[in-house]
Amino acid sequence: MSRNPHGPVSTIMSWPVATIDHDATLDEAAEALAADDIGVLLVLRDGDPAGIVSERDIVAHVAAGADLSHLLVGEVMADDLVTVQADLSILAAARSMVDAEVRHLPVLQGRLIAGMVSIRDLVPVLLDGIGDEDVVVVPSGTRLVVRAS
Repeated sequence: MSRNPHGPVSTIMSWPVATIDHDATLDEAAEALAADDIGVLLVLRDGDPAGIVSERDIVAHVAAGADLSHLLVGEVMADDLVTVQADLSILAAARSMVDAEVRHLPVLQGRLIAGMVSIRDLVPVLLDGIGDEDVVVVPSGTRLVVRAS
Protein backbone atom coordinates (compact mmCIF):
# COMPACT_ATOMS: atom_id res chain seq x y z
CA MET A 1 0.00 0.00 0.00
CA SER A 2 1.48 3.31 -1.07
CA ARG A 3 0.99 6.21 1.33
CA ASN A 4 1.20 9.87 0.54
CA PRO A 5 4.06 11.88 2.14
CA HIS A 6 1.60 14.78 2.42
CA GLY A 7 -0.82 12.66 4.46
CA PRO A 8 -1.01 12.84 8.25
CA VAL A 9 1.72 11.23 10.34
CA SER A 10 -1.03 9.49 12.31
CA THR A 11 -1.40 7.05 9.39
CA ILE A 12 2.07 5.59 9.98
CA MET A 13 2.61 5.99 13.73
CA SER A 14 2.89 3.06 16.10
CA TRP A 15 0.45 2.48 18.91
CA PRO A 16 0.48 1.70 21.78
CA VAL A 17 3.53 3.67 22.88
CA ALA A 18 5.86 1.90 25.30
CA THR A 19 6.50 4.13 28.29
CA ILE A 20 8.63 4.10 31.40
CA ASP A 21 8.76 6.32 34.47
CA HIS A 22 11.71 8.67 34.86
CA ASP A 23 12.50 7.04 38.24
CA ALA A 24 12.96 3.56 36.72
CA THR A 25 16.48 2.15 36.42
CA LEU A 26 18.27 1.65 33.13
CA ASP A 27 18.19 -2.05 33.98
CA GLU A 28 14.37 -1.88 33.93
CA ALA A 29 14.46 0.10 30.69
CA ALA A 30 16.67 -2.53 29.05
CA GLU A 31 14.28 -5.27 30.17
CA ALA A 32 11.29 -3.33 28.77
CA LEU A 33 13.00 -2.76 25.42
CA ALA A 34 13.98 -6.43 25.13
CA ALA A 35 10.57 -7.73 26.24
CA ASP A 36 8.74 -5.69 23.60
CA ASP A 37 11.51 -5.96 20.96
CA ILE A 38 11.56 -2.19 20.49
CA GLY A 39 14.26 0.48 20.34
CA VAL A 40 12.82 3.38 22.31
CA LEU A 41 10.72 4.17 25.37
CA LEU A 42 8.83 7.38 26.01
CA VAL A 43 9.81 8.60 29.47
CA LEU A 44 7.04 9.96 31.67
CA ARG A 45 7.29 12.29 34.64
CA ASP A 46 4.06 12.71 36.58
CA GLY A 47 2.22 11.15 33.62
CA ASP A 48 3.51 13.68 31.09
CA PRO A 49 6.11 13.04 28.35
CA ALA A 50 9.51 14.12 29.66
CA GLY A 51 12.00 12.52 27.29
CA ILE A 52 13.08 9.44 25.38
CA VAL A 53 15.47 6.66 26.28
CA SER A 54 16.73 4.43 23.49
CA GLU A 55 18.67 1.23 23.14
CA ARG A 56 21.61 3.40 22.04
CA ASP A 57 21.53 5.25 25.38
CA ILE A 58 21.67 1.94 27.24
CA VAL A 59 24.42 0.46 25.04
CA ALA A 60 26.56 3.57 25.59
CA HIS A 61 26.33 3.11 29.36
CA VAL A 62 26.99 -0.64 29.16
CA ALA A 63 30.07 0.06 27.01
CA ALA A 64 31.27 2.56 29.62
CA GLY A 65 31.01 -0.13 32.29
CA ALA A 66 28.09 1.46 34.14
CA ASP A 67 25.93 -0.50 36.57
CA LEU A 68 22.50 -0.15 34.97
CA SER A 69 20.76 -0.86 38.25
CA HIS A 70 22.25 2.34 39.72
CA LEU A 71 21.35 4.71 36.86
CA LEU A 72 17.90 6.23 36.54
CA VAL A 73 16.17 6.69 33.20
CA GLY A 74 15.60 10.37 34.03
CA GLU A 75 19.35 10.87 34.39
CA VAL A 76 20.25 9.56 30.95
CA MET A 77 17.17 10.23 28.80
CA ALA A 78 17.19 12.72 25.97
CA ASP A 79 15.11 15.44 27.60
CA ASP A 80 15.01 17.86 24.67
CA LEU A 81 11.79 16.19 23.60
CA VAL A 82 10.57 17.02 20.11
CA THR A 83 6.95 16.07 19.40
CA VAL A 84 4.59 16.43 16.47
CA GLN A 85 0.82 16.65 16.26
CA ALA A 86 -1.07 13.72 14.72
CA ASP A 87 -2.40 15.81 11.84
CA LEU A 88 1.07 17.03 10.75
CA SER A 89 2.12 15.72 7.35
CA ILE A 90 4.56 12.83 7.10
CA LEU A 91 6.93 15.08 5.15
CA ALA A 92 6.80 17.77 7.86
CA ALA A 93 7.45 15.14 10.53
CA ALA A 94 10.51 13.99 8.55
CA ARG A 95 11.73 17.59 8.41
CA SER A 96 11.25 17.89 12.18
CA MET A 97 13.37 14.77 12.68
CA VAL A 98 16.14 16.07 10.46
CA ASP A 99 16.11 19.53 12.07
CA ALA A 100 16.19 18.08 15.59
CA GLU A 101 18.61 15.26 14.66
CA VAL A 102 16.38 12.59 16.21
CA ARG A 103 15.19 9.18 15.05
CA HIS A 104 11.92 8.97 17.01
CA LEU A 105 9.07 11.43 17.48
CA PRO A 106 6.23 11.11 19.93
CA VAL A 107 2.96 11.96 18.19
CA LEU A 108 0.42 13.95 20.18
CA GLN A 109 -3.29 14.60 19.76
CA GLY A 110 -3.51 17.90 21.58
CA ARG A 111 -1.61 17.11 24.79
CA LEU A 112 -2.36 13.37 24.78
CA ILE A 113 0.06 10.71 23.52
CA ALA A 114 -1.32 9.41 20.23
CA GLY A 115 1.61 7.31 19.01
CA MET A 116 5.28 7.17 18.07
CA VAL A 117 6.88 7.52 14.65
CA SER A 118 10.40 6.43 13.78
CA ILE A 119 12.68 7.03 10.87
CA ARG A 120 11.89 3.44 9.81
CA ASP A 121 8.23 4.40 9.54
CA LEU A 122 9.00 7.50 7.45
CA VAL A 123 11.51 6.24 4.90
CA PRO A 124 9.23 3.83 2.98
CA VAL A 125 6.54 6.49 2.61
CA LEU A 126 9.04 9.11 1.48
CA LEU A 127 10.56 6.68 -1.01
CA ASP A 128 7.10 5.84 -2.38
CA GLY A 129 6.70 9.56 -3.03
CA ILE A 130 9.77 9.61 -5.26
CA GLY A 131 9.28 8.33 -8.79
CA ASP A 132 12.00 6.34 -10.54
CA GLU A 133 12.30 9.18 -13.03
CA ASP A 134 13.45 11.42 -10.15
CA VAL A 135 16.40 9.20 -9.14
CA VAL A 136 19.82 9.48 -10.74
CA VAL A 137 22.62 7.04 -9.89
CA VAL A 138 26.08 8.60 -10.10
CA PRO A 139 29.24 6.52 -10.82
CA SER A 140 29.98 6.01 -7.10
CA GLY A 141 26.64 4.22 -6.78
CA THR A 142 25.07 7.04 -4.79
CA ARG A 143 21.45 7.70 -5.67
CA LEU A 144 20.45 11.34 -5.95
CA VAL A 145 16.92 12.65 -6.09
CA VAL A 146 16.56 15.29 -8.76
CA ARG A 147 13.25 17.07 -9.21
CA ALA A 148 12.53 19.49 -12.02
CA SER A 149 10.83 22.63 -10.77
